Amino acid sequence: MQRQSFLRENLEQLCKHASAKNSRLEVTGLLLSNGLEFIQCIEGADEAVIQLYKEIAQDSRHYDIRLLVSEQTQERLFPSWGMVGMATKPQAVVGNDSVAYALLDHRLYRPWRTLGESAVDLIYEYARVKVELEKAGELALLGKVFSFYD
Repeated sequence: MQRQSFLRENLEQLCKHASAKNSRLEVTGLLLSNGLEFIQCIEGADEAVIQLYKEIAQDSRHYDIRLLVSEQTQERLFPSWGMVGMATKPQAVVGNDSVAYALLDHRLYRPWRTLGESAVDLIYEYARVKVELEKAGELALLGKVFSFYD
């Protein structure tokens, strides 16, 4: 059975629910979506992250789940993000905008499962870009490539 693409309208509701739950669990993270696939980073205490990951893995709405990286860090990448969703905008929408094109990464529009562990780099790179653009007051630039949900 082929899976249908996840409706972008549903991503906002998903992120609101996840953010509220993650806040209670003292978990933070990022959910990156291209409409068909998701890459997620979950940060927090080991027990909370493991429990949340188990719930995700057992949820019948999810399939082809792969743990790409599990590591201890000194500080969180997303300390204030309960669960921020970043959904790529269709290439046709951003293709003619030179600023958006400069922010694009060819990996955003490839099937992420083919990237293997390098898919994790997308999380790190765009999270860093988002933080830097927020500091500079230029988040609208990244908004040319992504829709944000939290």
